[in-house]
Amino acid sequence: MILRTFRWLLIGWLLTALAGTLGLCLMTWADLRGTFDLDARVLHRVISQRMEQQEAVLRSVDALWQQHVDPMTLDRFTDALLAPYPQVIAVEQCAGTTCSNVLPGPFSLPAVPTLTPAQPTLLWPKEGGQRYALALRKVRVWIDAQRLLTEDDLPGQAFTMQISRPDGSLLVSRQQVIRPASLTFRVEKKLGTALQAFPIRFERAIPWTAWPWTSIAAWWVLTAAAAAWALRLLSARRRSERALQEERLRAQGILAAATDGIVALNPDGQVVQANPASQQVLGHLPAGTDIRGAVVFHGTLSQAPFDAPSFWINQAAQSLPEGIALRRGRTTVLIEGSIAPVFGMTGQLLGRVFTVREVGPLQRRMLAQLSEGERRVQEHAEQLAHVSRLSTLGEMSAGLAHELNQPLTAVVSYGQAGTRLLSEPDPDLARVRHAMSGMVAQAQRASEIIGHLRRLVRRTPARQQAVDLTQVVQNVLTLCDADLKRLSVMVTLDAPQPAPWVRADAVQIEQIVLNLLRNALDALSNVEDRRLTLKISHEARTWDLYIHDSGPGLTPEAERRLFTPFNTTKAEGLGLGLTLSQGLAQGMDGDLTFCPQPQRGAAFRLTLPVWEVQHEQPA
Repeated sequence: MILRTFRWLLIGWLLTALAGTLGLCLMTWADLRGTFDLDARVLHRVISQRMEQQEAVLRSVDALWQQHVDPMTLDRFTDALLAPYPQVIAVEQCAGTTCSNVLPGPFSLPAVPTLTPAQPTLLWPKEGGQRYALALRKVRVWIDAQRLLTEDDLPGQAFTMQISRPDGSLLVSRQQVIRPASLTFRVEKKLGTALQAFPIRFERAIPWTAWPWTSIAAWWVLTAAAAAWALRLLSARRRSERALQEERLRAQGILAAATDGIVALNPDGQVVQANPASQQVLGHLPAGTDIRGAVVFHGTLSQAPFDAPSFWINQAAQSLPEGIALRRGRTTVLIEGSIAPVFGMTGQLLGRVFTVREVGPLQRRMLAQLSEGERRVQEHAEQLAHVSRLSTLGEMSAGLAHELNQPLTAVVSYGQAGTRLLSEPDPDLARVRHAMSGMVAQAQRASEIIGHLRRLVRRTPARQQAVDLTQVVQNVLTLCDADLKRLSVMVTLDAPQPAPWVRADAVQIEQIVLNLLRNALDALSNVEDRRLTLKISHEARTWDLYIHDSGPGLTPEAERRLFTPFNTTKAEGLGLGLTLSQGLAQGMDGDLTFCPQPQRGAAFRLTLPVWEVQHEQPA
């Protein structure tokens, strides 16, 4: 469509530009032709007048001769008479066959037949030339045709004039040649006297520069700009029409896809358009149908009165009352809907939009969806409960295995050490008793862990008592002494004085610290520089234990998932140690957090509340 419009606009522009060019050329041609015709008429008139003057001179001299004026007077008169006429070059008097020049000049006159005519006669020299004579009785007047016109008589523009003899030979020519010439004007006439009725031709060559090229170029540019402007307007109009058409199609698509019945009305209440959903509720509504006769309300269950006639002509949006019914054939259906006026930009009423929907199917669908939703929620809740039970059972089993693994490992170590000591020839009973005491202590610790887990399952609170945090840390260091020496780890403990008493469960603190030290030892086993720093600091209402190792540290991904259950960087780890430790710390009103380090290594902070009842501290 755009291409076709552009093609027709281009053709129109070309035709307009060519028509304008033709008009400019025709006007220029008319001006040039008029100027040429005027110049030709002026020159023709000037030459004719001068030929008449030549004949007047002939008659004047003849009249003086007939009055027998003495030669001296005749010479003076002739001299004064010929002064205004440069084309008259000589006057002769003839006696018999001999003619003498009254005014001798610096040139010789050609020979002509000796005649004494009673009427003015034209005499042509036999050898031709630009001179000829006018004879009357015994007087001759010689004319030089080249002097008929002076430079002042010629027009300003280039002009060509040719005067011919009666036999067609060229008498005189004044020619100004212009090459190249785009056009030549030409006219042929006869001079105005009967005696000297010579053919005369005027010509003028029109150069290419005489045409209005600037005006033609300006006209083409102007028409091209007008065509471009018109094309822009047409393109903008086409785009606007396309956008409007697309908007109409979009509106029609939305109207057709709407599940609610929508009826567009004009200001008189006649149907302009109705979507398919409205026809399912109201029946077929052709365009032009009066909505007030096609839609009949049956009644309302609401206590508020309903005025149906005013409903259709109300100037404000209005909803149908709750419980209104619609008569459709022999049945009535429960509906709901509203009507809203549509106003133009100047406030004039353009029409109204009536929306309607059938309530019965909607209620049934809502009840069915609600029932289905409740069933899915119940199934989901049952699945979540089942998964939660399985998850709890798995976490308890994994936690129990993880926590019991450490004291059981210590029991095995003490047992192996005691067996090895007893197998010696001279057993060291003191060291054997020490190993047996260690086995008993670790067995008791395993028992306490099981008790703690049972209390955790029963959701019983942890035992809150005054605990010396420094002593707990030293106990765990003693427990890990063998591994620390095996790895040659340099341990630094920075503990304040007096002792930092916290309100917590000593066994749970040992579990947390031991878990953190085990993780630190695993990290230090892969590096050359093995240092472990423990520092206890006091805050406003808490004691903080910092455990910092010189290991390789953690990746950003590991830091984000550090306290996520079953997340571990160890090949044989369960990923529950830090999660359970954090849970134990939070159960004691504290917390376990990771402290990012600018250099290598990993650091954790255990925060525990201060034991505030100082007089209950153990001795």
